[in-house]
Amino acid sequence: MEVSADECQNVVLLRKDMGLSHREFFASLATLAREVPCQVSDSGAIVEYDSGEIHIALGPENQRQLGLMKLPRTWVSLEFRNLSKAQRALFLERFDLAFHKGGG
Repeated sequence: MEVSADECQNVVLLRKDMGLSHREFFASLATLAREVPCQVSDSGAIVEYDSGEIHIALGPENQRQLGLMKLPRTWVSLEFRNLSKAQRALFLERFDLAFHKGGG
């Protein structure tokens, strides 16, 4: 996980290395979209949350190889706009729960 911030523009970028395909990402995002407004596109989503937004972008779909087993892998960028550290933490708790295998 990588984090960078531009406090002048009130934007924080978080990158997550996630063990899922794009299809699995959008299936899990549907769980989250039942709770918060989302504008979904082929490459990610924009989530309206409290006083700000989270722009979610998917990187290319790849694979992680462990011996003979191949697992899906996608870098996911979350760009938090106009959200405090506490708001980001609350959103990430819910985001991570939605993306656990089996849903949240």
